[in-house]
Amino acid sequence: MVFLPLRAAAVLAAVAALSACSSLSGMRLPSMPSMPSWATWGGASKAQAVAPVVAAAPALKPTERTELWRGIYRQDAEIGRFTECRTGAEMPVAQTGDSALLQAAYLASRSAPGAPLWVEVQGRWVQRARADMPPSANAKELVLLVERFVSVSSQTSCVGW
Repeated sequence: MVFLPLRAAAVLAAVAALSACSSLSGMRLPSMPSMPSWATWGGASKAQAVAPVVAAAPALKPTERTELWRGIYRQDAEIGRFTECRTGAEMPVAQTGDSALLQAAYLASRSAPGAPLWVEVQGRWVQRARADMPPSANAKELVLLVERFVSVSSQTSCVGW
């Protein structure tokens, strides 16, 4: 099947091109996080993958300030979800900003569909209308607005961050 190799090549080309844009913008990317030990790679359950590292971290709330966020990203179908490492809060990722670069890097790096990967992004938390509710319900949800994709790692949990 020719479609899959071409798609993978296109995703890798997009990631490389967008990475080059980031390096040309004059902003320095931080170095990649150190690789975890073999013990942290094997057999981490889903509960361990989303467990908060710091027990008494503040709750996430909407902000206008861009910050560096580290957490676990996974994508099912078209929906990207981010689990913030300090609080363990899981939120959808807005489909604007640098989310396309985050998705491309995830698709190129994941081991299987829906597999979790550790990512680092610059962004902020914003309120938006819930997609699964009618507009008349006026229901809101907190989402991560990725303003700049920083890095992705094969690590699958927040352990150690």
